[in-house]
Amino acid sequence: MRIEALTPDFAERYEAFLLARPETLLYQSWRYQNLLIDLLGCRQQSLLALDDNDQLLAVLPLMSMDGPFGTVLNSLPFYGSNGGLVGKDPNARAGLIDAYTQMAQASGIAAATIIENPLAPDGADGASYNITDERIGQLTPLPHTDNVEETLMQSFHYKTRNMIRKAEKLGVEVTVDNDAMPFLVGVHEENMREIGGLAKSRRFFDALPRHFRPGEDYRIYVARLGQELVAAMLVFFYNRTAEYYTPVVRKEYRESQALSAAIFRAMSDAAAQGFAWWNWGGTWLSQDGVYRFKSRWGTQDRRYRYFTSVHNPEILKASRAELLAAYPSFFTVPFSALSA
Repeated sequence: MRIEALTPDFAERYEAFLLARPETLLYQSWRYQNLLIDLLGCRQQSLLALDDNDQLLAVLPLMSMDGPFGTVLNSLPFYGSNGGLVGKDPNARAGLIDAYTQMAQASGIAAATIIENPLAPDGADGASYNITDERIGQLTPLPHTDNVEETLMQSFHYKTRNMIRKAEKLGVEVTVDNDAMPFLVGVHEENMREIGGLAKSRRFFDALPRHFRPGEDYRIYVARLGQELVAAMLVFFYNRTAEYYTPVVRKEYRESQALSAAIFRAMSDAAAQGFAWWNWGGTWLSQDGVYRFKSRWGTQDRRYRYFTSVHNPEILKASRAELLAAYPSFFTVPFSALSA
């Protein structure tokens, strides 16, 4: 067995390896990693374990970014993207963790973090760390029945069923319109300003068509009231999971429940096409309202952790603003660990 860096020469085998495993997510994919390199200017550091016949045994997606405190390693960066070990071979997994540890302990490394996959929460087994953080992964199992919509509705909380029915009574119509990116981006920015959140940059949305195929890798679901566009949602599809990624709704139409109608249509489509999971993404333990909203869509909780090893203690003396500016879209340390 040997450890190699992921390069374009391995891309096809890497992707086939991921797709053969039901737990893998969009974030670990070759296309997504190339999006991150394009968007963030970070470096590809992903590792492969191969046998003597050049067959992949296990992989560890990994990126790095340089900054004033040194280099930061993430598996993976950008809004909590899940990474971690993929593959069951114990020797290969141990070899990858050894290689990761050597990288993390090299001169000039400030901090290194592995973010677990909620569908495979053993992705950091054996890794050294001195700080942990936790999220609640919320996923809805998608049914494979003759009547997908009815089965889904039965799994929802009655308040969620009522929201969907309200949208139907108001005449909300949901379609797929992959040319609606400008609407999605504009309303996303408005929604984030309203709650004081950090909007994804326009560069992110502009980069999507360069790395993903509309209609196949992602879809934009839009909701209309009459001729008026009132809500939209970007959904990614990878392997067995549909990713609830960027939901938006014009604030004056929030009570119409148009976004709920779009979610229900996208979920139903994903189930009918054979996807196993609808992934709502990670929720902070403190986000009671967000957690409650997602939980009413028939979700299962899958807790997962961030495993961080700090190698330059000066990073703990920085402020939150300094770290966000120095390592944009990378996870450095939990802000609760900062002394500033």
